[in-house]
Amino acid sequence: MKIAFDIDGTIYKIRPEQKDQVPDYDLIQVLLWFVKNGDEVFVWSAGGIDYANMIVKKFGLDDLVKVIAKRDYQSKEISEMDIAFDDCETNLAKTDVRVNRIYPDDCF
Repeated sequence: MKIAFDIDGTIYKIRPEQKDQVPDYDLIQVLLWFVKNGDEVFVWSAGGIDYANMIVKKFGLDDLVKVIAKRDYQSKEISEMDIAFDDCETNLAKTDVRVNRIYPDDCF
């Protein structure tokens, strides 16, 4: 299967009170499960490929996932996604999973 994860607000959660972002380790574990399962895992960001590559490397995922451009809605890679995890409604996969973009305060 082809699985996609967005970065900002998805695997990199927003903490408005602290005015920063933190990794969502629970969702990253889901991403890693798909990798271990042998699925093709993609990461994208509206911030562009360079930004996505920087975050993927920061999280140590660069050898496990493929970074693609989220903006390229016509690409074959995106049009064939089975599952997409995103903090926005995307309609980019057969199944879209909308996740909460704000990191809950009670997680710290």
